Amino acid sequence: MYPNVDIKQFTQSAKSLQKLLKDATAISTKVANDPVFAKQLMEKAQQSKQEDVQKQLQSIGIESEMNISFNPNTIHITLSPKKGESPCCQLTFFLYWR
Repeated sequence: MYPNVDIKQFTQSAKSLQKLLKDATAISTKVANDPVFAKQLMEKAQQSKQEDVQKQLQSIGIESEMNISFNPNTIHITLSPKKGESPCCQLTFFLYWR
């Protein structure tokens, strides 16, 4: 026999994920449609300027917490709910440049 399900946390996680998806869409849209922004972001990442990359992405209006890393081929971005909000979900994506 399975226990009764309580969907409260599950639905809250889904609602929070929608915010993360909104921020991920903002990032991908900016990179896709602004070649100057994309070039600057890549250059900063290739120079290992972590703080500058973070600031440039936040300049888009990202509200989520961001954890960013990069290597010669990709930038890895993990978005999480803002500090003080329930740590209910994360969204990780990679953008390749090689």
